Amino acid sequence: MTKSIIFDLGSVLAGDEWLRVYGEIANEVKIPEEKVREIVNSLFIKWSLGKIDEGGFWKEFEIKTGTNLPEEFTKDFFLKTYKEWSKDIKESWEILVELKAKGIRLALLSNTIEPHVLANEEMGRLRRLRDIGFEAFVWSYKEGVGKPDPRIYKVMLEKLNLPAEACVFVDDDLENVEAAKELGMQGIHFQTPEQLRKDLTKLGLL
Repeated sequence: MTKSIIFDLGSVLAGDEWLRVYGEIANEVKIPEEKVREIVNSLFIKWSLGKIDEGGFWKEFEIKTGTNLPEEFTKDFFLKTYKEWSKDIKESWEILVELKAKGIRLALLSNTIEPHVLANEEMGRLRRLRDIGFEAFVWSYKEGVGKPDPRIYKVMLEKLNLPAEACVFVDDDLENVEAAKELGMQGIHFQTPEQLRKDLTKLGLL
């Protein structure tokens, strides 16, 4: 019997602002956006696993691109851009409220960086998730491990004190969903809120 649903955040509950981020950086360094995307993504993975911090991110970015970015551009860049561009996916939030009303325990598991968590706190998004009923939050940069590594799912299961079989995992990245299923969870590959609603209804949860 399903007792909890564990949600990803980006592109599931909040819109993806990354295209605008790549564009903003590419415009500043005058390097093709595709190249910026490749470098930023590789460094973001390291950052989201706690292997580098914000200063380390920009230092490595400058080395890889042969650029020298002004501090007024890099200072709090990820905090400011996230707060400006990250918007709720309204229909997904409506589903959260319905699930909580049915007694489903809610949790959040995200591959993320400290500025984005801070931005979510400052924007009031985390407070609103707590108000809905989210009881557990796991952030990759704090754990030093991220999805699809099975260890981070186990951190969440320990927080919830539930077996994998009692949980459903929802993520827009299919690889992350498959990893959760290998541990024994049911998985939903998020594509749209409408599809999420249909999949949850099929599972008898809505």
